[in-house]
Amino acid sequence: MTFIFIKRILKSELTKTFSEKKAEGDIMAASIKDVAKMAGVSVGTVSRALNGYTDVSEKTRKKIKDISADLGYTPNVSAKNLSSKNNKNVAMIASGLLDEKQTDDFTMALIKGAYTYMNRHQLSIATYAISSEDQKVKGFEEFCREFSLSGALLFGLKVTDKYVENICDSKIPCVTVDIRVEGEQIGSVITDDERAFEEITQYVIDRNHRKLILVYGRKQAMVAKLRYRGFCKALKKNNINIKDVPVLDSNFIETQAYEKTKELLLKKGQDAGSVFICMSDITAFGVARAIRDCGYRVPEDFSVTGYDGISFGRYVEPRITTIDQNVMQKGYEAGKLLDRILKGNATEKTVIVPHSLLERESVRRL
Repeated sequence: MTFIFIKRILKSELTKTFSEKKAEGDIMAASIKDVAKMAGVSVGTVSRALNGYTDVSEKTRKKIKDISADLGYTPNVSAKNLSSKNNKNVAMIASGLLDEKQTDDFTMALIKGAYTYMNRHQLSIATYAISSEDQKVKGFEEFCREFSLSGALLFGLKVTDKYVENICDSKIPCVTVDIRVEGEQIGSVITDDERAFEEITQYVIDRNHRKLILVYGRKQAMVAKLRYRGFCKALKKNNINIKDVPVLDSNFIETQAYEKTKELLLKKGQDAGSVFICMSDITAFGVARAIRDCGYRVPEDFSVTGYDGISFGRYVEPRITTIDQNVMQKGYEAGKLLDRILKGNATEKTVIVPHSLLERESVRRL
């Protein structure tokens, strides 16, 4: 039976120490993290030692087993089968799902795509919402073992997130979306963000826009870095100096894009530029709203482009010209790739989902 279960990991539970749990009367509450801390090794080393992996020395293995016995730590029996082809419990772990940008349906489209694949192939699936702070409290492998997961799809990770480091050392199969991570049991599903952003930048330049305004995303996001590279490539090809381009930091949040755009327009008016090139649709909506609130029109006074192709873009006026990432297909491919990794027949570990430029009504030719 396939199901979706969205759970917020409570920090109050995650941060209790073994001594606190023991004082509360739960003498079996020691976690793998407690064992790792006392042994002075990583959680992954504890896991490998207790599960018979040969890459752990006998001295370290004995030390870990002794500490486990002293703490009363008992590994989850079902966790021993995490790599088994017969274990079909997988999770979608969505980082940042509860951030301020929750009005963006990008992640929900990813989840829907992955769920569609899992449902068709009788895989049980749960969805967990976590934050970057949660990742520091409970490691990826410990999280998966606690919930008896054989594999995981990871959405919304930043390059600085702890799980990016964790999964490199983990034996648990996983697939990351929008961030490429190398590893024996790791797959990645991505868009060619650099190429796509170069395309949409070239699109506005071909319509005689030379005074560009870039609305940046989140600085720690790999997709933002790649899109910026594509932007710079297009500028270089067309002899536009990047130093002449105002850059508004939005953190991929609609309200921040709105405030930064409004501030710029109140200060410079139409001298600010002719087109706002946004790194996401949700920030493009904020930009368009600020343009209207300042008494201007889209695209008559300012052109606007987005990126993602989320469903909201079809309902705003004017409809935003954007890059369609085929987000649901990306989620579907992530589920498909994880299934192949679990079965041991994934010949390619990186899937690039095709994108397309959706020409709508938000860009005018000068």
